[in-house]
Amino acid sequence: MPAEPAIAPAELEAIRRSRRRPRWSQFDCLHMRRLVGDLEDALRRVPGPVRDVLDVYCGSRPYDDLFPAAANVVGLDVVENPYGVADVVSDEFLPFEDASFDLVACIEAFHYVDDPQRGIAEIRRVLRPGASVLISIPLVWEYNRTILEHRYTGPELKALLDGWDDVEVVENGGRVVAWATLTGTLLERVRTRIPDAFGAGRVLRSLWAPLYVLLNAAAMALDRLDERHASGPMTLPMNLLVTARRPPG
Repeated sequence: MPAEPAIAPAELEAIRRSRRRPRWSQFDCLHMRRLVGDLEDALRRVPGPVRDVLDVYCGSRPYDDLFPAAANVVGLDVVENPYGVADVVSDEFLPFEDASFDLVACIEAFHYVDDPQRGIAEIRRVLRPGASVLISIPLVWEYNRTILEHRYTGPELKALLDGWDDVEVVENGGRVVAWATLTGTLLERVRTRIPDAFGAGRVLRSLWAPLYVLLNAAAMALDRLDERHASGPMTLPMNLLVTARRPPG
């Protein structure tokens, strides 16, 4: 049974929009644009037929429209999630029968899985032979000191999926996107702490939108230069996305 939402419908739609169709005036615009673009590319390459999809830790479900149109998408989330849009609410990781899905996606949430080896084994269990997994995770991002979170490099993700077919890791934005997002995060922390004395706070906070537009525009130009001249084995992606297929048979 879906949980009752703890947030208003208008707030839920705003969250979905900021994840799916980020605006230039939001602090993490470049990060989200790169993530959405790479999700679209990766999902287009998933071999069919895709009839049943599992969205693990689905959150506000901003990416439902990216999955194959004819697929049945099941959203799973934990009991304390505030969104109220998951089809299955459980603190058990993947409470489903074996070979139930043609695609399992875990977008920006696998780093919360306590035991990643067991998590990958469970994903493999619920996938049908030859079916696909898609996982995206942050690398350069703040974390919560009170809970367990993981960070992974590209080679670590490949090692987790050792024995799978067609393993591919994509970097969602490089150094410039990471810099722009972290700079935007610092600016956003300042914006949200501006006091609302005598109505001046609202006016001051409204000035942040054009500031974010300038930051994102400058970072986009720098990112093109960074991509053009990038070389060597060293890298610093904002985010990583990995896809793989469960071996048939």
